[in-house]
Amino acid sequence: MRPGLTHLAALALALLIPAQRAFAQEEEALPPGFPPKLGEISGQMGKKAVAWEFFDFSVGAFDASAWVDRDWETKAVTFHLIGYRPGKSKDMRNRLLVTGGFGKAFHTGKAAEPVRVSLVKGRDLDGPQLIAGGDRAEVVIDSIGPAQENSYLRHVTGRVSAEICPQDWPSRSCEKISLRFETDVQMGSDVPVKR
Repeated sequence: MRPGLTHLAALALALLIPAQRAFAQEEEALPPGFPPKLGEISGQMGKKAVAWEFFDFSVGAFDASAWVDRDWETKAVTFHLIGYRPGKSKDMRNRLLVTGGFGKAFHTGKAAEPVRVSLVKGRDLDGPQLIAGGDRAEVVIDSIGPAQENSYLRHVTGRVSAEICPQDWPSRSCEKISLRFETDVQMGSDVPVKR
């Protein structure tokens, strides 16, 4: 052991190096271009043009930033989007979050509760953000493509509009946002779909 290192520090260092190597090997094992892009959303926030992208982070299990799920108990179907700034799938800042409820089946038309549209400042999804819900936000599905062969993806298009206002973000003011999206969306076979 090197002088000045305690037994605990030496143990921590011995555990850290293999963990870093394993993480680096896992990163190297990912295919080029990972994560694949699923789609995008763009439009206006106030007078500014804005855009985000959706990605499929799945490695052995579902993990996409555009998905539809179904609650096991209530059977309620919910549509979700987490948008990342273009080309920045690892950057957790300024992500767009969209949620819309669709009752017992995913379908075209306007989402019902829960509806949420927010722009999150940092990594913490409950941290500073511009947010809207209820009657200040609207999520509309325009089209749902057929199930793709040997895939859990469906192609979905739609619109999002809201007046998002600051929550724990005092330097910002309310903004109107109007967006259109086109993306593949991940959903399990247990999600009923009405086209």
